[in-house]
Amino acid sequence: MASLNVCCGVRNTLPPLKERAAGICALIERTDVDVVNLQEVWTPGLLALLRAQLPSFPHLARGTGLLGQPAGGLVAFSRMPLRSAVYRSFRRTRARRGGVLFRAGAAASAGLQGVLTYELTGRRTVVGNAHLTANHDGDWSPGNRYEALQLAQLEAVHEAVQRARRPDTRLSFLVGDFNVPSSSGLYRAAVDGGTWRDPFAAADLPTFQAALLPDGARAHRVDYVLVHGDPRCHPVTGADVFLTEPVPLPSGPAAHLSDHVGQLVRVGLPGAVAD
Repeated sequence: MASLNVCCGVRNTLPPLKERAAGICALIERTDVDVVNLQEVWTPGLLALLRAQLPSFPHLARGTGLLGQPAGGLVAFSRMPLRSAVYRSFRRTRARRGGVLFRAGAAASAGLQGVLTYELTGRRTVVGNAHLTANHDGDWSPGNRYEALQLAQLEAVHEAVQRARRPDTRLSFLVGDFNVPSSSGLYRAAVDGGTWRDPFAAADLPTFQAALLPDGARAHRVDYVLVHGDPRCHPVTGADVFLTEPVPLPSGPAAHLSDHVGQLVRVGLPGAVAD
């Protein structure tokens, strides 16, 4: 199970998206990953570009926005069949502090983001792929004006995954760009008080590219691949990161393919059953 924010935002200094998408897809195709969850796939064109370059991932989960884009920029490509994809927006989440203009802007941003849930067909496994509103203050101390907004979105994510589970669900994943550092007080809400296993907790490596931050800014671990299920039956057997270094591009020198680092977790799946 892998996760990556591909960085399709309007404010970035990375190479052209077509070149980066080709590099990202080539790397994913070379892995043994079964499912890759992506964030910031904001346009139908980018979805088509990625899909064309991931031929060994024929199965797709997404919601559909008004213009045909993946709702919330969230999509999953899989080598295994998927079903029951549902997208839920964060439009009802609100900031409780800050001025009127800030709260209006935060509400508009929240309406563009959310959580995608889906199942691995016949595997009694549910996945949630989420992208939370960014804290542009870079301050996650208690009482920050983004705190209530991000907390409400984390609660909405956990509720969505819970609703997606069936009585026979044995394993769940919660992945994505939470925009919440592992060093912040909101981390406890991200892992739901320890209900979710965090395979990257011990290493706690940053998932935002430090080289792309302003001078003096600190890189944090804000992306997650969390696991819920009996660890005796579904042990985590590996946890790796990818896209950590610049790679050569046809148009020029080596460059990062995203402003985020990808994460990949290996977990024993439930046995296949007939649906």
